[in-house]
Formats: sequence, structure tokens, C-alpha cells
Amino acid sequence: MTAIDTTTDRPAPSKPKVSQFRRLLWHVNRTDLGWAIKAALTTLQLPARAKRIELLNRLPSKPEWSEASRKLAADGYVDVSELVDRSLAEAVAAVGEAKVSRLNELTDKQQLGHKSFWVSLLDEDLVNGAFATDHPFVRYALQPAALRIIGDFMHDLPQLSDVLLTLSQPTPNQALSYSQLWHLDHDDKRVCKLFIYLTDVRDTADGPFTFIPAGPSRPFRNTLKSHMSDAQVFAKTGPDAVKEMIAPRLSSFIVNTARCLHMGSRIQSDHNRLLYTATYIQQPRIFPEPPPRFRAAGALTELERAVMRL
Repeated sequence: MTAIDTTTDRPAPSKPKVSQFRRLLWHVNRTDLGWAIKAALTTLQLPARAKRIELLNRLPSKPEWSEASRKLAADGYVDVSELVDRSLAEAVAAVGEAKVSRLNELTDKQQLGHKSFWVSLLDEDLVNGAFATDHPFVRYALQPAALRIIGDFMHDLPQLSDVLLTLSQPTPNQALSYSQLWHLDHDDKRVCKLFIYLTDVRDTADGPFTFIPAGPSRPFRNTLKSHMSDAQVFAKTGPDAVKEMIAPRLSSFIVNTARCLHMGSRIQSDHNRLLYTATYIQQPRIFPEPPPRFRAAGALTELERAVMRL
């Protein structure tokens, strides 16, 4: 795909204000103290957790899914390209390609505009900030393979927090920023992201998702730094620990981004990368629950309602 100029004269959107309580909680959650908060919240909701586990156990189980869950727990990541539903992935890709064909129009409408190196392409699909549950991006995230692999790792039915479609593009002469720098995700103590490459990622020029597995990432577990440079990271791990997800279109993988230090979107000239992301956390959420991200459309199972908190 050829890079497209999306420069406009729109003013940058202002950042939402963050309460002091939430800011404090965010810093606490960066440390092992966050586990104490998580345990306390879970203890207050034991009946609800028992019900979620019951629902998780209703999902089908396969040996290859169990092995994927074991690898996710041990290494912090797993390639699930051969385990997920190919037809659902193709449906996601069709939506993504249709969005890219209207790129300039959608760029003007995007709500998340603070990252100059990527464009969020699903904003027009939201109604009052929520996706319909029959949206292909939501259906992909709800497939049994994904829920079972992540659920067995979490020992709990995961909560689907968000789905996202982003087109990463080159930003020549701009310093690396935000998720182009090394970081951990602190949405909660356990955060798993399910990705699909919707374009081929052939080499480093395509800006692959790049990470350090859970073991070598351990020295950064209690760091209060938000984003770190290569030099800061390699001083503790060395570059040999780094893994780049070089893979063809429709490759799908799961990463525990709360444990695996990661970065991406370092796109070089004349390249770009279209990426699907679904984010899951383990209930109960440490932070105050945000407004609903999903709205019911059609019949839903009890399990699906629990996953999306509907």
C-alpha cells in the first residue's frame, strides 16, 4: 500500500482531563501494589467471579487451545493464526479495506487524534461511543477460540474492553512518541490484546508489532516510566531479547501487553500497516468502569453478555 498524505489544518483535539484519584490509581497499578487492589476487588465480587468461571467452562475446549493458553501464560504471547476462524478474519479485513478506501474522509472524523503516526478508522461506526454487537470486529473478538485461550490464561471469563482499527503511516522528521516507544499497558493488571495484520508485514520497514517476552520484560514490571527509548530498554535487556512479528496478512496473535514490553508503528517511507486490535481485561476492572463500549444488536448468549458487560 502506498502512503497517503492525510495532513489537514484541523486543530489537535484537547486531551481529556484526568482526575487526581484516577492518576494516583494509574501510578499504583504500575507497581505490584496493583495486585493487592485487584485481589481486594475480586474478593468483594466472589459470586460474580464464580458465575464467570461457570460460563467460561461452557465454552468448547481443544488441546491446541489449551497449549496456546499455556504458552501465553509462560511467554506472554502466542501466535493463533491457525486456531482462529478464517472467515471471521476475512470479514474483518473486508471492513478494514473499505475504510482505507475512504481514508481522507475518515481522517477528518477521527476522535483519537493525538497520535500523528496512525489513524483510527472506526469512529463512524460508534453510536454514543458504543459498537453494535453484530459488528464484524466485535464478532471476531467473541469467537470461542479467543475467549477460551485468554480465559484459561486468566482463570476467568475475560472482559472485552475495546476493538480498534488503525492505519499506521510514516511520520518523517518527527521524533518517536507514544506507542512507538517501549511501554507496558496498564489498563489493568492482566491485559491481553488480540491482533490481526490486515496488510502484509514483510520486514522492519512495515512497522511490525515489536515486543520483549514476559521473562526478559520482568525488570520493567514496577517501573513508573510511561514510555522508554531503545537505549533505556537495551541497557537492561540487550537487543537480542526483542521479537518482531513479521508475518503475512491475516496473521493473528495474542500478547499480554501488561507483561511484555512492546512498541510498534515505526513505519518507514512508502509503507503503512493496517491493524485490528481487540483488548481484554480480567474483571473486576481496577479503574472505574467507563461508559458502555458495546450495544446489543440481535440475540446474544448469556456468555456474550457477560464478556461485554451488557
